Amino acid sequence: MVLFLCVLSTVTDLSSYLPGNITYKMLSRHHWTSLIVILGSISIITCVQVEDPCKTKSRVVADDKHCDKYWECDNGQSVQYDCPNGLVFAGKHRGVTEGCDYPWRSNYCEYPKIQANPPIGTEHCDWLYGIFGHETSCTRYWTCWNGTATEQLCIGGLLYNENAHSCDWPENVEGCQKHPLCNEDPNGNVPLGKSCNRYWQCQGGYPRLQRCPAMLVFERRSLRCVVPPTEECDIPTTTAPPPEEETPQEVRQPHQSKRPSQEFKENRPRPRN
Repeated sequence: MVLFLCVLSTVTDLSSYLPGNITYKMLSRHHWTSLIVILGSISIITCVQVEDPCKTKSRVVADDKHCDKYWECDNGQSVQYDCPNGLVFAGKHRGVTEGCDYPWRSNYCEYPKIQANPPIGTEHCDWLYGIFGHETSCTRYWTCWNGTATEQLCIGGLLYNENAHSCDWPENVEGCQKHPLCNEDPNGNVPLGKSCNRYWQCQGGYPRLQRCPAMLVFERRSLRCVVPPTEECDIPTTTAPPPEEETPQEVRQPHQSKRPSQEFKENRPRPRN
């Protein structure tokens, strides 16, 4: 069964439908009948064909025109509902909440369908629900849930990709400003002051503090860990470094939401325990 849901617009000026210099008084009974038929035809054109949710197994159907609206059978009647702001209808028991999902997840909102409701923005959130890029950082982004923003962090040299709405490899992300330490080589190594066993490893233009494996030292010429002695460093001792030498506050990483690939993990130098 199919429902025909029609919206009739109020006509405030019939003169626009009258030909030439015809006035209201000059209209005969036949003319009035013809005019009513014309207006009725116009109203029929605005009808939208919607499947009756009460005749479907799921009892829920998508709106034919707006992807952020859907119809649900409520006590035998077809009732229209809105998805939370920023989400579109994905299907019963699908999506992130109430059968609604992010627009980019699938073909939920393809042309000619559009979102009927305008965005409702809060701090860091363009819509009440969604994932949005950080204002000043390429490695961070915001997840918004009912207007509340939570800061997230990409790890392992990954950057936030606005188009994919997820963390991605730097070569897939355009327009990100790199860290000054990594200007010469976005994926190279940089000495850390006069330290013999610690150095910066640039990953996609962002430095990560690393330590050479046991009994090796960092050589400034080759920019890698080698067997000592070198011009700058002697054979290191096995004494564990004091706690204050651990990763500086500015490069410590909070809990991460994304993981790099297994291949990246295998190639990454492992710090000494």
